Amino acid sequence: MSDLQYGSIAMTNETKPPKRIGVAIVEHEGLYLVGVRLPTQTLAGKAEFPGGKCFPEESSEECAVRECLEETGLKVVARQMLYQIEHRYSHDVVDLQFWLCELADDQPEPHTPFSWRSRDELGKLDFPEANAPVIKLLLERESA
Repeated sequence: MSDLQYGSIAMTNETKPPKRIGVAIVEHEGLYLVGVRLPTQTLAGKAEFPGGKCFPEESSEECAVRECLEETGLKVVARQMLYQIEHRYSHDVVDLQFWLCELADDQPEPHTPFSWRSRDELGKLDFPEANAPVIKLLLERESA
């Protein structure tokens, strides 16, 4: 376990505050926007929704919209928070805030490595373990 120094207090993953992460769950015509983490990234090869760390002055909703544009080239509008979970990985602690989003314009072609995936594929893709509850929720929500 790595230690981080904050002032004179040594902090570990057990004590450091979680990083706020805004995540965009973008649905378009029954498909979901999903990417694959690059080999140089933490959790390389895992499936992911667009998202990333929130700036201090930014809401998780604003972050999800900004990160989606940066990562995929697609403008979205966040409609509602779907799910929030704090998760402790061996390398970090994250507060994931998932936002249901829709496209803001008619340009549905995302930048690589993102693509549109069917609802059935969501349960088969290799997402990080912290995403399991939201994947389950999406599958249940869509089949209801």
